[in-house]
Amino acid sequence: MIAIPFVILLLLLAIGMPIGFALIAASLTTLYTLGLAPLTLVPDILYESVGHFTLLAIPFFLLAAELLSAGGLIDRIFDLALAIVGRLRGGMGAACVVATGLFAGIQGSSAADAAAIGKIGTTGMMRQGYRGGFSAALIAAAGATAILIPPSIAMLIYASMVNVSVGRMFFAGIVPGVLNVIAFLVFVVVRAHHLGWRADAQPPFATTAQRLGAFRRAFWVLTLPLFILYGFYTGNFTATEISTASAMYAGVLALFVYRTLRTGELGVVIMQTARTTVNLFTIIAGAVLLSKVLTFLNAPRLIFGIIEDFHLSGWQFLLVISAVMFVLGMFMEAVALNVMTTPILAPIAMKLGIDPVHYGIVLILNIEVALITPPVGLNLFVLAGATRLPLHEIFREVLPFVAILTALLILIIFVPQISLWLPDLLMPSP
Repeated sequence: MIAIPFVILLLLLAIGMPIGFALIAASLTTLYTLGLAPLTLVPDILYESVGHFTLLAIPFFLLAAELLSAGGLIDRIFDLALAIVGRLRGGMGAACVVATGLFAGIQGSSAADAAAIGKIGTTGMMRQGYRGGFSAALIAAAGATAILIPPSIAMLIYASMVNVSVGRMFFAGIVPGVLNVIAFLVFVVVRAHHLGWRADAQPPFATTAQRLGAFRRAFWVLTLPLFILYGFYTGNFTATEISTASAMYAGVLALFVYRTLRTGELGVVIMQTARTTVNLFTIIAGAVLLSKVLTFLNAPRLIFGIIEDFHLSGWQFLLVISAVMFVLGMFMEAVALNVMTTPILAPIAMKLGIDPVHYGIVLILNIEVALITPPVGLNLFVLAGATRLPLHEIFREVLPFVAILTALLILIIFVPQISLWLPDLLMPSP
């Protein structure tokens, strides 16, 4: 019985229905066919799914990212990354990793991160002799880091559903996020040495003065993530208030400080943010509805019964769930994977004594892997569209990055303090 909504969902996705509408249609069909609950409950479920106050932060963080992107401030971030690591062998690839990590600290969307750096990064790498597929796969994987580094939209969604502190989730993502960036950076540099890629003989930021100049040009953009984290650290502001202030701050930077955005362009930026928000909230509503259907089908009780039968410990549960999510992530959109599984699996994790923040980071890492796992990894399609490269070339080159993320995921499962140390230090639970 539990397989019925998934079969319907896969059929709808196969014929090209958008993921949000496919989730809603599969849920409604299952409810009606099996008579699990009256359909009059559906409007209330859909309304409550997107009515959580914390979720209001999402459109404002998206707006901040759109304002900075439309204002051309991403170029300043990329220049700073080049100034930091551009002289290394494989420096252009390393700069793309650092740039996506820096941009991730400004906005919370992995697709936006990959798209922002995608075109400029792949063009620069291919000019230096990188294979096109590797260039696109590198940026797709590095861009996925955005959901691990605050402000993360995936973390906001998870925190709103589990009623855990958004601030604790954000601080919990910093150390794993930094490890993620360092792992990719090391891989690129080692690969460059192995393949004989040379460092740029004339790096654009060769002198100390040039590097300091790149830092000064990007300084005010870099203060945005510090502002966000300070707001959570003080505890005086909600996630929605901080996101609203972030959008206003980004607008002031683009319009008045750097003057790279005209007021006449604001309408286009706002409309793009609205389209992204509506698409995202439709997926959230559909995934919540499907999770309710699975609850009506007693999926949580069935899963917990299996855990009791096999006497799974906390780390064994996380490994099993990660394996299941890896398979689901090959075919499901990342937001849907988050929203659909959290109401069912997070309570079970807490019953096993797993800290909800630790479980959240494990979930986010699984979603990050899903973003670059063929055949439906969203970031791979974003880069294919931005670079016009064949998907099969990117699929082949992304596998080492999937392996790196999987290794990091296993490390986080067995060493929870990697994710819990910083939030316990700065925002201890009452």
